[in-house]
Amino acid sequence: MSEFKEQKKRALEKLRIRGADEEVEEIIEKLNSLEGFFTTSSCSGRISLIRLPEIGAKREATFIGKWHRSVRKEEVLEALKASEKGEIWLLSQSPILHVACRGLEKAKGLLRIAIESGFKYSSIKAISRDNERVVVEIMSTERMDVPLGKDGMMFCSEAHLDFILSKANFMLERGKEKLKRFCYGLKEFE
Repeated sequence: MSEFKEQKKRALEKLRIRGADEEVEEIIEKLNSLEGFFTTSSCSGRISLIRLPEIGAKREATFIGKWHRSVRKEEVLEALKASEKGEIWLLSQSPILHVACRGLEKAKGLLRIAIESGFKYSSIKAISRDNERVVVEIMSTERMDVPLGKDGMMFCSEAHLDFILSKANFMLERGKEKLKRFCYGLKEFE
């Protein structure tokens, strides 16, 4: 068995154990069923609240809320109540997929489909020394990081929070529409 096939087998076993976001399952199943492709990580996009001791302390960050769907203000306010120390940030992140491709030609084809589907930040992330394994990162431009408060004190009014959440929810839904276009574009490899 080639090294690529062995890596694919291990990646699929991890996926079976961990699972995937519901809205990206069809894409993952499609990619993993194709000869010469397998996913190494994925997220359908999310809105999250994190607590940081200070900006840049990513390793010490704690999720206090995480949603792979549109979020309501009441859910955010409830999560905010649970945090008394540190900076609180709201993040809205686009879908992201990492796909191992067997060879540069397959990677270039996948990259073209991703970009045509609206994933403008997609790129080749890594190439193995023998050029057999090329990792493509599929990602979009939708991202928002907003500081909401610190040490239990919220910096914005509820009206401003409504505005922030409307933009975060819009960006999340926009990313999910791109996932649908990407999934359709994968028919090219069938």
